[in-house]
Amino acid sequence: MSHIFDKRFNLLFVLLLASIFVIGRLSIHPGMVRNLLFASLFIVIMALTIHYRERIIGLLIIYLVFMGLIRRALIPIAGWSGFDPLLILGPVLTVLLALIMFWEHKKTPLVVRESPDKLMTLLFLIGCFQVVNPLSGGPITGLIASMYILIPWLWYYISFYNFNKDNIRIIVNIIQVTGTIIASYLIYQTFFGLLPFEMAWVEISGYAALYLAEDRVRAIGTFPSAQESVYFVMITFIVAFSRMIVDKNKLLHVLIVIVTLASIIFASSRTIIFFMILASILIIVMTRRNLMSRVVACITSLIGVFLIWLLLPLVNPNWFGIAEPTIEHMIAGLIDPLSEDQTGVGHINRFTDGMMTLFQNPAGHGIASITKAADKVAGSTAMSTEVDISNMIVGLGLGGIIYMIIIGLTIYRVIWLVNYQKSIEMVATLGILVGSLGQWINGGFYLTPIIIWMLIGWIHKEYVNKRGELNASSSS
Repeated sequence: MSHIFDKRFNLLFVLLLASIFVIGRLSIHPGMVRNLLFASLFIVIMALTIHYRERIIGLLIIYLVFMGLIRRALIPIAGWSGFDPLLILGPVLTVLLALIMFWEHKKTPLVVRESPDKLMTLLFLIGCFQVVNPLSGGPITGLIASMYILIPWLWYYISFYNFNKDNIRIIVNIIQVTGTIIASYLIYQTFFGLLPFEMAWVEISGYAALYLAEDRVRAIGTFPSAQESVYFVMITFIVAFSRMIVDKNKLLHVLIVIVTLASIIFASSRTIIFFMILASILIIVMTRRNLMSRVVACITSLIGVFLIWLLLPLVNPNWFGIAEPTIEHMIAGLIDPLSEDQTGVGHINRFTDGMMTLFQNPAGHGIASITKAADKVAGSTAMSTEVDISNMIVGLGLGGIIYMIIIGLTIYRVIWLVNYQKSIEMVATLGILVGSLGQWINGGFYLTPIIIWMLIGWIHKEYVNKRGELNASSSS
């Protein structure tokens, strides 16, 4: 027995030495740094995932928040690569966690199993079939696209089966802390510019949309996409605003609201501002106790927004110094978003063109056609309309109709639930879902769709449970 033990120990020792040697050799080559970092993070997080299951989401959120900054910071050391293994860490761990969850749920007695929404399951299956749609470049392209579409939908199931109010509270807290850091960093980038390795990324990626002027670049934050940085800060704003309305300790939340709002304004994201206003009004209205107070709150909020809009022309962009181009761009777009000089009409045209593809190809063009995968793989065509509803019509065809029904059902259910429990988690979820309308799924985002569909899974579960409680109490 001891002889066998010695042989196993010797084998493990040899493997350990071999691993150290291989890692040492690979680390000599700068091009392998990203692979080594991925391998290290994967081993650590995989071990934690196996032990802690869905509770690993907090660590995963923190990683995805700073993933873009990490990738850009590696440029001076390891250069740049469009196919970075660090991008697939989140999807790989999500699949691992989903497989563990489905296996454990399979062993649960049938009588006590909870069933997710059938439309959601149908939508997920349609998405899986669209992975191999030849119109979007074939299965390899579709597999890459699944990171942006199917991975967030897996979090719907993980949340539905395993998350409760305490889990959501922890996630909301992590969002508020990390989002405040990102908002502060966006403000720093606005006034002090991007760091050298960040400017290197802008030049390498050819990210033309970042340029407000020939020599002026928007703040980009810490995400792989500058747009996702702003959307994550918007989610943070909604969380802080919800707590400002519901909580008694308001001062801290007021400060976070100011910081996040300022960062979004300086980032010159006009569409987000519109949906933030809509979400904020809905939060104010739905947290009132009766119909009359809700009507008064709605009218008062609308008057306040209208007065601010009237005062916008009086704001002088020169007051903001180096941020003048971003403020001028923001004000011009908010005052007259449909003018010829603005992009509002272009956004509307892309949306309507996407919706019309339902009549041209009811079977859909595949999920790769509406994601970054279409730009990364030869033979695929990018058809993104920048809005998830029309994107789902383009990618899934008739499946996009199911997607729209799920959006409507989810908004109805969260409003219905807020009527019964005005908890911070429920109110914040309502605001996040409304504020993110049009971006519940985005073919270039890595984290915010995961947060959205995680909340949707929790909402659907809470709705089923609450309806069951009400039906039980009424029958008794």
